[in-house]
Amino acid sequence: MATIKGQNLRILLHEPDAEQRPACIAAATSCTAHIALQVQEDTTKDNENDWIENEPVGVNWEVDVEALVVNEDEGGAYKAADLVVGMVYDVWFSRTLGAAGSQNRDTTSSLVNMRGDAILSDLTINAQVGNITTYTAKFTGNGELTQEQA
Repeated sequence: MATIKGQNLRILLHEPDAEQRPACIAAATSCTAHIALQVQEDTTKDNENDWIENEPVGVNWEVDVEALVVNEDEGGAYKAADLVVGMVYDVWFSRTLGAAGSQNRDTTSSLVNMRGDAILSDLTINAQVGNITTYTAKFTGNGELTQEQA
């Protein structure tokens, strides 16, 4: 089994009705995709055992990205100032080529690629004295997350 380094997995965003291709989050330091199954108790008085039975009722997903706050132009990549809370983005969780000098921005066909619409639901900026300023962006899935080819 091959391993994938963290710098070769990227969150890419695409604004609805925009003509540009998906662009990565500039200066990202980490990203996490979380997919969860929601269950609801389905136990009735007619159950014959003492165990609680559960029934799946839905699936939700979210993506969290932590990145450095940067001012300079990042070649089309999204910076903190470009993100709008409440906006729906086409979000890609994708594997990159990892070629030298590409800054790991070019995606490759991979089974890792997941895509779906998500709302930027939270944007937190963390500026501590003496440290580099970072931000965390939380994208909450708005519909299904599908496996895609880049």
